[in-house]
Amino acid sequence: MIEAQVLDLQIQPLKGGSPLKLEEASMKKSGLETVGGDIQDHFLVAVDATTDHHGDHNFFTQRVQVDPAKNMFVAGTPQLALVRPEQRGDRLFFRFNGSEVQVPHKADDDLSNVIPVQVWEYRGKAVEVPIISEWLSDQLKRQVKVARTSGPWSRMSRQNFEANTNPLRAQDGYPIHAIASDDAERVFATIGVPVDANRFRYQVLLGGVPFRRIHDYSAGSINGVEVHQPKPCGRCEVTGIDQNTGEFSRIKPLAGLARMGVGRWLRKDGQKDHIMGENWLPFGETIIRKGDIFRFTSLRREPLQFEASKQSR
Repeated sequence: MIEAQVLDLQIQPLKGGSPLKLEEASMKKSGLETVGGDIQDHFLVAVDATTDHHGDHNFFTQRVQVDPAKNMFVAGTPQLALVRPEQRGDRLFFRFNGSEVQVPHKADDDLSNVIPVQVWEYRGKAVEVPIISEWLSDQLKRQVKVARTSGPWSRMSRQNFEANTNPLRAQDGYPIHAIASDDAERVFATIGVPVDANRFRYQVLLGGVPFRRIHDYSAGSINGVEVHQPKPCGRCEVTGIDQNTGEFSRIKPLAGLARMGVGRWLRKDGQKDHIMGENWLPFGETIIRKGDIFRFTSLRREPLQFEASKQSR
C-alpha cells in the first residue's frame, strides 16, 4: 500500500463558486468545513428564482442548470467562478468584481424563508438567505435565490456504488473530491500549459501518489478515520472553464488524458466517464491539515475497466 501527503485543502462555500483555501479543516461525514464549523463546503446553492412544474427552484452551476420548459439540463453560468469567498475571523464574505457582501451566520437565518429546491436528484427544502439572493442577482444580472442547506434539508450521499449513511449538502453526489497532484501535473504537461489543479474543483490535493494509482484503491485512512472511495470522479466541461475569468478557455485538460492514451472509465451502469480523482466517504470526524498523511488500506476488488482510447487504436 502507498501513502499520500495532503498538499492543499479548499472548500467551495457556494456551489459553483470560487474556492476558499484552508490550512486545516474539520472533516465530517458530510464533508469539509472550517474548524469552528462556521463555514462549510457547499453549504450554499444558487437556484433559479422561477420554479419548475414541480414547484421547485432548480439549481445551477458553472456547468449546468435545469430548463423546466424542456425538462432537461442546459448550459449553466460560468461566471459563478467569479464569486470569491474570503474568511475574516468566523465570518464569510463574497466578492464579485469589486462588490462585496457578508454572509449571515446560520443562526441568523429566518426559518420562515424555507423554499423548495432541486439539486440533482434531490427535491426538498432549504432556507433562503435573502441578502445573498439579492446581491448575487445583481452581480449575475439574472434573478436567482441563494439557499442554505440547513433547516429541513435532508439530502444523503448517493448509494448507487456503496450504501452509506453520509449526509450531503449541495455537492454533486459525495462529500469530498480528492485528486492526486501528479495526475494533474501530467495532464497539463501533456498539453503544454502551466498546471492549474483547481480546474478539477478538488477539496483535497494529495502528493506522492504515482500517476493514476489513486484509482487502484477502495479505501484509506487519515488521522485514524476510515475513508472509502466508492467511485472515481467523472470530469466534465467545467475543467475547460478558466476559473480566473469565468469564461471557457482554449485549455482543455481532458484533452491531456486523451493524448496520453487514457480511455474513459467503463462504468457498470453503462456510462462512460473521463475521470480525475476519487470521491470520498468519511466514516468519522477528524481535523486534517496540510502535511497530514493519507494511507491507502484496501485495493479495489475489481480493477476499473477503461475503453480503448483513440491513441491506442
